[in-house]
Amino acid sequence: GNIRALSKTPGVGSKTAERIALELKTKLAQWHKVSEVESPLSANRLSPGIQEDVEMTLLALGYENDEIAQALHAISEDAQVAKSKNAEDWIREAIAWLSR
Repeated sequence: GNIRALSKTPGVGSKTAERIALELKTKLAQWHKVSEVESPLSANRLSPGIQEDVEMTLLALGYENDEIAQALHAISEDAQVAKSKNAEDWIREAIAWLSR
């Protein structure tokens, strides 16, 4: 999932994508432990694995935790996106929202 998506980024090969995913997995786990705010993705019953893919991909693209949380909250209010169980849909919508 997320390694394939990361490796599609120009200049990022499969080995780099694997390293990014591994580094971010640890950081994301720590962030979840200290974060007391429920994620908008959790509120929509999105599986933790998909939620992790979305957050890791956005972190790898250089977005900050606060930006990610704001984007996910905003797009979770869109009924079509909220129904989606596809990480790529969430990532696409989050990037579009963050690009505004």
